[in-house]
Amino acid sequence: MRTALALCALLIAGPAFAGINDPTWNPPARFDHSYSGKLTLRRLPQKQVVTECAKLFARYKVEATASLKQRGCSAITSKTSCTVITVDKPYALATPQAVLRHELGHCNGWPASHPD
Repeated sequence: MRTALALCALLIAGPAFAGINDPTWNPPARFDHSYSGKLTLRRLPQKQVVTECAKLFARYKVEATASLKQRGCSAITSKTSCTVITVDKPYALATPQAVLRHELGHCNGWPASHPD
């Protein structure tokens, strides 16, 4: 059950442009809003994102693996809190703001499989 609650996004090289207006990368409207619980946000250099996301996945038993091209990740850490890790500067055409928007979608319940 913990795994079902711990949503994550493996932000690997997918779309050519992972920007704020890319409908294939942004969460659907019902998940695309600020998070109402306690949000822990960490902005790190990309190489640290990979390491810290792997640790976050292990700690919250998220069934996912970190990627060497990962831009960020998230995990719901309790019923009222979520942790998000993002790159601290643009990486692979994704800005930290675009990564945060994507990950907040997961905090708001958007499944890791990214359905509409």
